[in-house]
Amino acid sequence: MESSPDREPAAGEGQGKAAAPPNPLGPPFPWQEPVQHALRHEQILRRYGRPSLRFFRADTARLLVNASQAFPQMLAAIDAAEAHVSLETYTLRDDRTGRTFQQALIRAAARGAHVRLLYDWIGSFSLPRNFVQELLDAGVAVAAFHPLLVQRPVWALNRRDHRKILVVDDAIAFTGGMNLGDEYAPVSDGGQGWRDTHVGLEGVQVGRALRGLFEEGWRQATPYRAVHSRRTRLQHTLRRRWASLLRRKDRTPSTAVISQGAPVSLVSNQLLRQRWRIHRAYLKAIRRARHYVLIENAYFIPNRSVRRALIAAAGRGVFVGVVTSALSDVPITNYASRWLYDELLRGGVRLFEWPHSVMHAKTAVIDDAWSIVGSYNFDHRSLLHQLECVAVIADSSFARGLREQTLHDISRCHEVAYATHRQRPTWQKLLEYTAYLLRHWL
Repeated sequence: MESSPDREPAAGEGQGKAAAPPNPLGPPFPWQEPVQHALRHEQILRRYGRPSLRFFRADTARLLVNASQAFPQMLAAIDAAEAHVSLETYTLRDDRTGRTFQQALIRAAARGAHVRLLYDWIGSFSLPRNFVQELLDAGVAVAAFHPLLVQRPVWALNRRDHRKILVVDDAIAFTGGMNLGDEYAPVSDGGQGWRDTHVGLEGVQVGRALRGLFEEGWRQATPYRAVHSRRTRLQHTLRRRWASLLRRKDRTPSTAVISQGAPVSLVSNQLLRQRWRIHRAYLKAIRRARHYVLIENAYFIPNRSVRRALIAAAGRGVFVGVVTSALSDVPITNYASRWLYDELLRGGVRLFEWPHSVMHAKTAVIDDAWSIVGSYNFDHRSLLHQLECVAVIADSSFARGLREQTLHDISRCHEVAYATHRQRPTWQKLLEYTAYLLRHWL
């Protein structure tokens, strides 16, 4: 469907409450109707990237927006576990959220499930010893990724585990951008209300694929102590029990995006030769876009190939919108990102800053067909130094839901106007350029 430059934005769309300066790029949302013809799964796979990715059929794929939707479902799954729980996270905190997950893991271990926790040593540096000891005493196997050890070279500390993975009984799996801490909790519950996105997946194929990624990280990690269990793994049927718990605990609205039978690819950059896999998956989909590309990314410092792909898409009439955070937990990354705004705005890319809290999501949706939800940022660390994981979902109904969610976020953002951005003071430009020069270390 071609966009008309004469169309007015729909009600509720635009800049938010504050009046914004005129934008030379036209209205924020050039289409008023969804992409007209939903593609079948096979058409999506052929068009956007199957040759380089392996897809599995998920029984369901569920879009989880913010901790209020994701955490209850993750906890419900752990509470239903009978055979095993594999939890991997970058940050685990000793706060209300972290303690809630800790107690859920302890309960699962008490039922006889084989429970493992893998966390990044730097990302969870503040985690106290007694927090871990309580898990160990309960029979949970705990490992830290790349702690500082005498036998490990100092440069290895730069390689971190940034993935967020939960797999329960090879039947229920979760991945996305959320760590386990109170900063993700709603402000009404005493949290900071960080904006983030997860995806929940059901199905043995996707569960085993995601657990395979966990196993690779586990082999590289350092155990707190050897935990040998002679427990007999129970034969189980998780789905019925998990669904029962979910009905009691899930706070997801009735309008939740749930896709049935979606093809899903779990893409990681675990090995050195695979460092560019997620990057290539993004590039191929952007280059094939025909209608729109919508991205939400916490640390948006894309390299030249991604910038060129986004600008080329905008040049051929594709609406390209990128949501970043106006309030970052790593402020220097915002300065580095804004140094690139001039190039992107001149190329027709629309940039929107989320002003309400930290925007921590890492998602993309293209043409009501191709969705990406995961931990991957458009920065040098995600590209070369960190273990990352994304779920690529080739399904029209899931993509439509993610598109609507992203547009809703955009309607609450402040758009970056090209003319206004050009008028920023010289000291700010120097600060941005300096931050950009440091991008390889951010």
